[in-house]
Amino acid sequence: MTLVICYYGKNGAVIGGDRRQIFFRGNEEKRKLLEEKLYSGEIKTEEELYKLAEELGVKIIIEDDREKVRKISDTVVCGEVRSLGVDAKRRRVYATKGKCAIIDILNDTITKEIIKEGFGLVIFGNKFLKNRAEEELRNKAKLFPMMPIQQIESEIREIFEKLKWHPTVSKEYDIYSVNKYEKNFEEVIKKDIGDLFEYREKLRQQLIDFGKVMSIVNKIVKNGEIGVIKDGKLHLYDEYIAVDKIDPNPNTFKIIEVKGNFKDGDVIVIENGDMKVKGTDERVETDYIIISK
Repeated sequence: MTLVICYYGKNGAVIGGDRRQIFFRGNEEKRKLLEEKLYSGEIKTEEELYKLAEELGVKIIIEDDREKVRKISDTVVCGEVRSLGVDAKRRRVYATKGKCAIIDILNDTITKEIIKEGFGLVIFGNKFLKNRAEEELRNKAKLFPMMPIQQIESEIREIFEKLKWHPTVSKEYDIYSVNKYEKNFEEVIKKDIGDLFEYREKLRQQLIDFGKVMSIVNKIVKNGEIGVIKDGKLHLYDEYIAVDKIDPNPNTFKIIEVKGNFKDGDVIVIENGDMKVKGTDERVETDYIIISK
C-alpha cells in the first residue's frame, strides 16, 4: 500500500511518498487473494476493491494519514515502508547529497544495511506500482543529475499524479528535498534509528503498564465479605488486598483505615460496589480500593 520514490545525486536528494494504509480483516486465504489482485494491478479502483472485499467477506479499512517520508534536517531526507504484525518489519531509505542508505529493520534489530554513493533512484512499493514508476522514470532519470533539484521534485510529483488513481495510493502525498551534503550521514542514521528503538521501548512499557492497570480494574471487588474490624481497622481476608491507586505499581495493604459506624468484630462486606457492615445498612468508607488478590 505504498509508493516511495527517492533520488540522490551530486545536486541533492529528493524523496516523495503517499500516505495510504490499508488494513485487512477476515479469512487469511481470502485476504491473500484480495491482496494479490490488488498488488498485481488487477483491481483498478477503490470501488472495485470494496466490491471484491465484500464478495470475499473481507473487511478493509483505508486510512490516508500516515506520512511515510520526512525531512530529518536540511541535509537528510528519509522514507519508510513497514509491515506490522507479529513482527514489525521496516525498510528505510535515507538520502543526502550524493549518498543514500537502505536499511532493513526487524523489530529492534537492523538486519541489513546498504550504503550507496554517486547518484541513483530507490523505489519502494508493491510490484505493480514499482514497475509503473520505473517505466515512467526510465528515460527521465538519466537526466536527473543535470537538473535543478526543484525540477526533480516536479518530475517525481508528476509520477504521483499519474499513479494516484490506483487504490493503493492516496490522493495526497509528501515531497521533500535537500541540496547539501551531510558529512556525518551514518551518525544521523544511527541516531534516527536509535530514536525509533527508544520509542518502541516506551510503547512496549506503556502496553505492559496498561495491562497491569486493566488487571487491577478487573479485580476490583463488587460483592462479598472482605474482612473484619480489629482494633478499629479493617483486616482483609487472605484472598483480598487493598491498593492506594489504580496504577501499574500501586502500594498494597492488608490492614487499612476505614470510617463509619462500626465496632470491633464487625464483618465488612461489599454489596454492588458499596462497603457496609454485614447485616446492616451502615456504610463504611475508605481511601483504598479493594481487589482480589
